Amino acid sequence: MKKIDIHVHATNRKVLGVLPKSCSVDYIAGEMKKYEIEKSAVLASYFPHKTSGISNFRLLHWIKDRPEFYLFGSLDFKNYFMQGMNELNELAEMNHLDGIKIYTCYQEIDIHSPKMKEVVKIAKKFNIPLVFHCGYSHSSLRKYGKPAITKMVKPTDLEFLARENPEVNFLAAHMGNPFFGDVIKAAKRNPNFYTDMSGLISSKHNRKEIPKSIDAIKKFLQESSTDKLLFGTDFPVQTHEDSIYMVESAMKNCADSCKQKVYYDNARRFLKK
Repeated sequence: MKKIDIHVHATNRKVLGVLPKSCSVDYIAGEMKKYEIEKSAVLASYFPHKTSGISNFRLLHWIKDRPEFYLFGSLDFKNYFMQGMNELNELAEMNHLDGIKIYTCYQEIDIHSPKMKEVVKIAKKFNIPLVFHCGYSHSSLRKYGKPAITKMVKPTDLEFLARENPEVNFLAAHMGNPFFGDVIKAAKRNPNFYTDMSGLISSKHNRKEIPKSIDAIKKFLQESSTDKLLFGTDFPVQTHEDSIYMVESAMKNCADSCKQKVYYDNARRFLKK
């Protein structure tokens, strides 16, 4: 069954603490063929707290001649906001920007700020979606054993943006883990509000959470809609194999047409492709 992976990270360096042997776009492309993934959205990453990440134009350099990849840009809200805005506008003008990822939890971002409004303007102007990190961050869990609760963003925190900007599609990543109830409410109340099941587990560190994640997916589909959940991995954190296993387990009694929505159709609608 063909798929779109809406949430992928790539790098040429070796990444510790993950199962895949490589995170390069060539390796990802090989995995995509193996698992019938037609397209993957690769996300630029800006992690000021780690002084690391993959910048917009570095990512473009890797995938600009690879039609199997979508590019989701991003920016550093605190330190280089205007530079980031200029890059996003430039990428969009070049027709190389398919979405924008906002790293709430990893950065200090006021979602009610004028800066956030400026980012939304880009999404409106170029008809592209916005993806927000919601809930736990895997790096904070590994470093501190638990997330900084004050910094977590819940899916329902983003609803005002969806209501004020009905022409823009919004996605709360990772089903808002652990705020699964909130993501159901937000998706039901807002026609332009989606989520993905990426990064629910670390395939290296906590596969024991797979049954809980399957239950969360099943509950979302039952209480919200099969039209609002997108397939995603958060590769290399969560493997393609584990991600597909969770969808298949949660939807084992569902028609193939419903699975096709989660694997492919919903992403096309979200991306407006």
